[in-house]
Amino acid sequence: MDGAIFPLRASAETRQVRFMTAGSVDDGKSTLIGRLLLDSGVLMRDQAASIGDDEEDLAALTDGLEAERAQGITIDVAYRYFETPRASFIIADAPGHEQYTRNMVTAASVSDVAVIVIDASRVDGGALKRQTRRHAAIAALMGLDVIVAVNKMDLIGWSQERFADIETAFADLAGALKLSGVVCVPVSARRGDNVVRRGGADWWRGPTLIEVIEQSRGPATRHDAPLRLPIQAVLRDVTSRFYVGRIETGSLRPGDSVVLGPHAYPATIASVRIGGRAVARAEAGASVAIEFEDERDVTRGDVVAAAGARYARSVVADVCWLDETAWSKGRRYILRQGTLETQALIEDVAFVHDIEDFSRREGASSLLLNDIASVRLATRDPILADTFAQSPGTGAFALFDPQTNQTCAAGMIREAIT
Repeated sequence: MDGAIFPLRASAETRQVRFMTAGSVDDGKSTLIGRLLLDSGVLMRDQAASIGDDEEDLAALTDGLEAERAQGITIDVAYRYFETPRASFIIADAPGHEQYTRNMVTAASVSDVAVIVIDASRVDGGALKRQTRRHAAIAALMGLDVIVAVNKMDLIGWSQERFADIETAFADLAGALKLSGVVCVPVSARRGDNVVRRGGADWWRGPTLIEVIEQSRGPATRHDAPLRLPIQAVLRDVTSRFYVGRIETGSLRPGDSVVLGPHAYPATIASVRIGGRAVARAEAGASVAIEFEDERDVTRGDVVAAAGARYARSVVADVCWLDETAWSKGRRYILRQGTLETQALIEDVAFVHDIEDFSRREGASSLLLNDIASVRLATRDPILADTFAQSPGTGAFALFDPQTNQTCAAGMIREAIT
């Protein structure tokens, strides 16, 4: 039986980097990921043997849905995993078509870095496509670092002038979006040049794409941030009551003093368990079961937090509208923040971001599919008022239609209104 071609194992000290790919339809996102997987040596031998220089073979590694293969586009978000001796990676391949912007927002919400793919053969005079601009804007709103893979350079004879035009155009875009540290790399995903191995352009003296990704920031440190533990379930036995959830930020030890939101009731941690085993400490990312020294009335949706956690019934937030049914003033929604659910109302739209020129369109009376807007949101119950910049895990939320359960918007808290 064919085995795997195993790469060099990453050491215990290597970082994990979560990155997403985005860009317009047919710019080569799925092909690029296929090339990363192939040239990093993480495929089974029979998979690797079946792939030649055909873009469709490479893209098929991520375009797994039958509908995607039939249409030749990415619809869902495809996740893949690989590692090098210096880092391990989780990749999210986001759709390029405008109607699947919601999937791109989903991918961005779990990523630290966005790799935006641009087809160099379809950019004339540095005029970037609308979807490239939209994806860059969403990456900026969600605080991602951005790397640009200028793809299909082989189709234009590795023109240094065309690459320079695209690099200049994206630098202008990055300036408008207040993105800093953007790196552009000329690549051919089909041939593999400058993706994992060097090749293609004699004039390129910069790093390969994988080297830039390896050197990008990993996830922002969450261990030193204030504790946030949204409760997912309450488990009871004859003598004990355990509160189960995943630590979003911070850490927990037996004996720690915490508060239980939204009313900031004080409590003391009696024990912390991971996988049924008592531990002396649990850090961000761990799924835990905790006990309190005294009985507390805690339910699903409550948050165990460090002292100073702030709650509010009114916040300013950026939202990406994901529903084909437009928002109209006075319509009520269900807000989900972690495990919390409560009624919510968009009281006012301050402005809508114009993706074309990045101006602000004020006075909007409705939000249409894929609009990105700054809004004032009111909730029936207090919600944790962490900003998205401080804590992406608790500073994000989603709005749902209470009748259809349709996802209407993804939101990021910018500030609390007192």
